[in-house]
Amino acid sequence: MDALSSLSRPMRKGAGPGRTRDDHLDVAAQLLAALARARQIRELADLVGQAALSPTDRRYLDFDEAFARGFMDQRRDELRTPEQTLERAWEVLFTLPRSQLSMLPAEFLDAHGATESG
Repeated sequence: MDALSSLSRPMRKGAGPGRTRDDHLDVAAQLLAALARARQIRELADLVGQAALSPTDRRYLDFDEAFARGFMDQRRDELRTPEQTLERAWEVLFTLPRSQLSMLPAEFLDAHGATESG
C-alpha cells in the first residue's frame, strides 16, 4: 500500500476532538509530510548517491525505512488499537530531528519527549 496515495475517509470523518486523541490529526499530517519529503530525497539519492546527501536528508531515508518496518508492516494476526498505532507513529517520527517536526505543536513534542537528535 502506498500511504501517500491512500485516502482514508474514516480518518477524515472519524478523527479529531472528542473522537480520537488530540494529537491524532497533527501526527497524521506530519507523517504524510515527512513521507513525501523522504520520497523526494530517495529520488535525489538515486541520482546523486547517498554520500552527497546532508545528514538531515539521510535521516529522512531512515524515517522512510522506519515507516515501512515500524508502522506499515503488520502481521495478519496482529491487532493494533488506535492508541498503539499513534504510539508507533511517534516512534517513527522520532527518527527525525525535532526541528523537522514543524507540523506538531511544541506541547505534543514535549509531552512525547522529542529531542533535537530525534
